[in-house]
Amino acid sequence: MVAYPSLNHIDVGALIAAAGGDPWNVYASLESGDAGQISELARAFYAAGACTDETWNEFNAATERFHESWNRENGEHPIDDAAEVQRAKTQLFVQAEQLPQIGIDLQNIAANLAEAQRMSSFNIDSLNDHLVQLDGLIGAALAADMNISGLEETAIAKTTASLGAIEIFRDSYAAKLQEALTDLRHKHGYDPAAIDDVDGDGVPGDEQRGQSATEHYDTNQRAKDEELVNAPGEMTQDKADAAARLRDFGTVNDPAAAPEARRLAGERLDDFRMANFMGPLPKDPVLGGDARTRAQQRLDMQRQLGSGRIHLGDGLFHDVGPMTPDQATQTLDDGEQFARVTATRQAFFALTRDGMSEEGALKTLSNLASNAGPVLSGAQAYGWAIPDNRHNAPTDLLSASDAKTLQKLASRAGTVGNLFQLGVAGAEWFQGGENRNEEAGAAVGGVFGGVGAAWATAALAGSVTGPWTTAAIVATAVYFASKGGNAVGSDIGRRIDSAG
Repeated sequence: MVAYPSLNHIDVGALIAAAGGDPWNVYASLESGDAGQISELARAFYAAGACTDETWNEFNAATERFHESWNRENGEHPIDDAAEVQRAKTQLFVQAEQLPQIGIDLQNIAANLAEAQRMSSFNIDSLNDHLVQLDGLIGAALAADMNISGLEETAIAKTTASLGAIEIFRDSYAAKLQEALTDLRHKHGYDPAAIDDVDGDGVPGDEQRGQSATEHYDTNQRAKDEELVNAPGEMTQDKADAAARLRDFGTVNDPAAAPEARRLAGERLDDFRMANFMGPLPKDPVLGGDARTRAQQRLDMQRQLGSGRIHLGDGLFHDVGPMTPDQATQTLDDGEQFARVTATRQAFFALTRDGMSEEGALKTLSNLASNAGPVLSGAQAYGWAIPDNRHNAPTDLLSASDAKTLQKLASRAGTVGNLFQLGVAGAEWFQGGENRNEEAGAAVGGVFGGVGAAWATAALAGSVTGPWTTAAIVATAVYFASKGGNAVGSDIGRRIDSAG
């Protein structure tokens, strides 16, 4: 919640308009993060792994930085640390030797967030103190019938300066956060969705979206669903869906329900809200699509997993056994996390295999994943990436050779706007072949196991032939995770070849 100063003579709304932005809102977005929760999760990962003197030194340094800036209690979004570590090992296939490095990256995120919050807090407190003083001076000047324009200009200048400073703290933290997320996904195979609610990036996580979606459902849809469910007649799919939403609404508002059950029920209500959202939405920089297409696909897969049959397209099905609503939702969540990891790794592989430096590849991935980079289209020359074209910020620059690699990949695929497309552009599969999916499935299966093969081969086929949606890909990937190996990969690829 945004906390504005209490002023008698200065209009905060007019002040914000004159300053060109709201420093209190920017500060609030940073303050919504909980560095303490991230630090606790970091400790859990570090403790679960095989530690060395080197990792201890790195972790200890990050922990010291965190404690220098953090002075708060844990917040409102507790993370089940043990369950998250277990999920990383069993659902995301993170290896034991990678756990300490994940802990180090998470502890650095916690330290960076705590530092940004401390500096922003000092800045906003100073601004509030100045405005209170100026407000008093304006009151005295008005009582004496004196001109207050100079005092008003000072208030605007103070607010503008504070806005600029806090935006620098936020943007610096956001850049470091994105670098850490790219590092976690690329190097360690871990997608840290567990910290989405507490990372202070201004983007709501699952729990926050679920709470908002529940309120939206109560206001806009609950009465309609109750009327439909209570209407006479047979149980149609629409009526069953309405009854399921009402159950989810009850679960979210039941204080006796397990936290995990409330979270998953809130996710389903959020999927319903976003599936019916009207208006433009930002694109997903990793997998493509937007929140509306993602939600529509998730709702469809929720039904399929509930029935126990996944439709692969062209009359092909996989029987997985009926899942409960919570099992299906968690399956989709786990699969999406793995898909993000795989997309990041494949994009990195595509860039470096075609000649880009590792530093340039990580910079490109970080820029694209944060939507800071451009949408790369066709064989266009990328001025943002070429050192002798300085119309963009220096931090966006790549070397000339790295920029040429990026240009080559984009021209090969036609359009590259996200990490998944970048991976597709660099795949040997792209060159075609009679059994290209079967071959790709076997190759990727040997590297990532069955879940990677299922995701990669299905995604590659879907990018051209269209029978696969992202939701189908990730759900099927999780299902095949237990089988592993290149045999599963080639089997999935063979099925896609026959379907395409």
